[in-house]
Amino acid sequence: MVKHIFTLIWNKKKSNFLLFLEILLSFLILFAVFALVIDYLRVYQEPLGFNTENLWIAHLDFDDRTDTLVVEETKANLYRELLSNPDIESVSFADRKSLLSGSSSSWGSDENGFFLQTLLYSSDIGFKKTAELNLVAGRWFNESDKTAKYTPIIINRKLAEGAFKGREVIDSIFTIRKEVKIVGIVDHYNAFGEFEDEDSVALFYEPKESISTPSLYIRTKANANASWEEKANQTIAQITKDKGFVINNLDRQRKEDNKAVWIPMIAMLCICTFLVINVALGLFGILWYNINQRKAEIGLRRTLGASRTDISAQFIGEVLMVVGFAIFVGIGFAIQFPLMKIFDFENINYYYAILGAASVILVVVLICAYYPSRQAALIRPALALHED
Repeated sequence: MVKHIFTLIWNKKKSNFLLFLEILLSFLILFAVFALVIDYLRVYQEPLGFNTENLWIAHLDFDDRTDTLVVEETKANLYRELLSNPDIESVSFADRKSLLSGSSSSWGSDENGFFLQTLLYSSDIGFKKTAELNLVAGRWFNESDKTAKYTPIIINRKLAEGAFKGREVIDSIFTIRKEVKIVGIVDHYNAFGEFEDEDSVALFYEPKESISTPSLYIRTKANANASWEEKANQTIAQITKDKGFVINNLDRQRKEDNKAVWIPMIAMLCICTFLVINVALGLFGILWYNINQRKAEIGLRRTLGASRTDISAQFIGEVLMVVGFAIFVGIGFAIQFPLMKIFDFENINYYYAILGAASVILVVVLICAYYPSRQAALIRPALALHED
């Protein structure tokens, strides 16, 4: 049966080649889109490590302040006055790169006897509560760290399980830009957002009065009155003598940032759906045309004793063989991506994409082939031979 089907396909290789090429191109397009979508969705499932709900940020400008004592006093007053607002739960200061800023600074070296590369951030004591970070080992910053011999830092689990794997971490001294003491580990810290891979992170301690942490983070209570933002604006403007700042909601910013990924992703999936529909319609038309052109062959086979199931299986088998060749060649191209590390994707993404693209095409082909093949099986031998 297989040999017979292969012979029939070979005898009509010119017409089958167009079907082969259509399926091959469709497979490669589906593979590329699925690999990208799967990678995005895999990253999206990973936690950020902080909670953006009811979290607000205002970037203050202290660049033109040459008197650090004035800055310290300004930030201390601001901290005190904002916390006196009954709608505000906590306040903290961090550097401009901390959360969803899209920017970062990094450091890498082998000064510790092993290669270590990490992103660098800074924050004060209140940042853990304000951002709702999850501390999994050690402790958070405290007031004693102001006079500590070594700058205390918090690292995320990714850095602890990466560069520091198999080493004592908590209360150990290492060189990260300077001599530092690791006092704690947070579970996650992905400052770039839900569609970006989490990097290794080292969070440096800076007192809330420091000029190096101009970003003001405010966490409001869940039932905060809508007027709190106007009051906070007035407080900040009055104390800092600056009206150029804007208080932004980080949850809204996170959702807006995600739209930049969701919209193209959905658009690509819609294009793929349109492509699959076109392939299905084309395949349905080809099969219907072939049946009408091969009525005599069908009638002769039925006369020689072929059952309706045999006729149906033959047409489905012909299509599946052509599609199988196309998918096999497509997999040959697709498998080069994980082997050659063409993109920075995990190999499992490519394998899932291959499986998904092949599954979609096979399901569509089977659905499109079933009805025409059943119609072919219902052709009466006498009528088919008479028409011929």
